[in-house]
Amino acid sequence: MSYGFTTRFARYALSFSVCLLAVCGASQAARAADAEAVTIDTTFIVKTPPVRLDRPARQARASVILLTGGNGLLSLDSTGTIIDSTGNFLIRSADLFLRDGLNVMMADATPAHPAGLTQANRLSAAHAAELQGFINAAITRWGKPVWVVGTSNGSISAVTAAGFQPALSGLTGVVLTSSVTQLAAANQPTFNLYASRITVPTLVVWHENDHCTISPPAGSAALFALIPAARKESRSFTHGHSVATDPCGAFSEHGYAGIEEPVVERIADFIRGDHDDWAHR
Repeated sequence: MSYGFTTRFARYALSFSVCLLAVCGASQAARAADAEAVTIDTTFIVKTPPVRLDRPARQARASVILLTGGNGLLSLDSTGTIIDSTGNFLIRSADLFLRDGLNVMMADATPAHPAGLTQANRLSAAHAAELQGFINAAITRWGKPVWVVGTSNGSISAVTAAGFQPALSGLTGVVLTSSVTQLAAANQPTFNLYASRITVPTLVVWHENDHCTISPPAGSAALFALIPAARKESRSFTHGHSVATDPCGAFSEHGYAGIEEPVVERIADFIRGDHDDWAHR
């Protein structure tokens, strides 16, 4: 295994936990400035489960709302602790976002969607209202620029956030990773319409060896071309070590297995406005 993947998998398997407001001995002022991780569901009640950090969080410069793929379920318990996120790339990398100076809000589809989100749900007006609720909660809690970051099916939701009206109130930008671009026939026109209306800053990320049939690298490249935002970037990655039999699985190239750290670093760079000289691909 490369890039500390064994360590990262072990940390995920232990259950999701971050040292947040209980950061050892920090003053109240210092704690307020540190990046923080929380969970939220469609009741819009923010919860702060304990999360273990390998390194201290950096001072927060922006906030990210992380949207998992699949059915969007995080299996939160009563404290907001994530019981099972199936190892989703964004969720298992939450501590990396904190280290890069980003507040983290991990969004669950329940209780509004007890069976999980479908593609049609993710493109609906009701879901746009849920996403607006998450954005409002992030602004209220932190007062920092808010970015929606989606992976796989979660990118469908991120496209909705940016292209529904065409953008939800308070949304600074979006990041689309391993985007599902091959949708059911009934949903494809709406997805394409929303993508064609995105004007907020947008980063599109994919793995060149993503073999998931609904998120091909060519689809991400075409999605990037469709987005009219004045500030947009694309970034493709190689390498890593897949341990998944399912090419759409969390620990495949689709989920950036083994290269989580450089992928999150590039996302954070774009959100913070660093390295704006990246080449368009």
